[in-house]
Amino acid sequence: IVNTRRMARRIRDLFDDGPPCLLPNITLITQPGETWRLGDIPEAVSPLRRRLELVQLVTALLDKQPDLAPRSSIYDLADSLVKLMDEMHGEGVPPQKIDQLDISDQSGHWARIRSFLSIIRHYFEAGSAPDPEDRQRRVVEALIASWQIDPPQHPVIIAGSTGSRGTTQALMQAVAHLPQGAVILPGFDDLMPDGVWSALTTTTPHEAHPQYRVAALCQAL
Repeated sequence: IVNTRRMARRIRDLFDDGPPCLLPNITLITQPGETWRLGDIPEAVSPLRRRLELVQLVTALLDKQPDLAPRSSIYDLADSLVKLMDEMHGEGVPPQKIDQLDISDQSGHWARIRSFLSIIRHYFEAGSAPDPEDRQRRVVEALIASWQIDPPQHPVIIAGSTGSRGTTQALMQAVAHLPQGAVILPGFDDLMPDGVWSALTTTTPHEAHPQYRVAALCQAL
């Protein structure tokens, strides 16, 4: 399981240049487990359709509450909502968690934000058509559930990803615990002192550090 099509092509080329053998099943980190067993997971909605839906929802909201934002920002707001929904689906954050945030706001800005975010709540309910990020998470969760019942006894390798998204990290943790599972991290700095490693994931994470994602993944494992 690799993180780019270029890497998948490179691996195939290496096998083609080598002695005759059976090719491994090479898939992308964004398309794991695409088999007939996942037929009950609906196909993802096209990004254009979702954006047009959100344009309509934002327009309707501004008709009711014109003080929320100028009408000239409708398309920008719709695009921002698409990106936010992708992040929420990818990290497994439902709207309920946002509602539970305790933010002191005397100006009422946070209340306006929550009112604005209410228009996407139904996209997180059971039975809703999934976005690409949502569908990928459903696929990964179904794959992990099947592995817990019947783990594969052959090698399963994830190579080239640092688990920067919640869905990817969940898959990497599951693969690392398989009987013959392995995770190959890119750009791992094995010369960095232990003190620096531990400092990366303290109560004040150093997310700008180039090894932060690696350190966070290792801690999660």
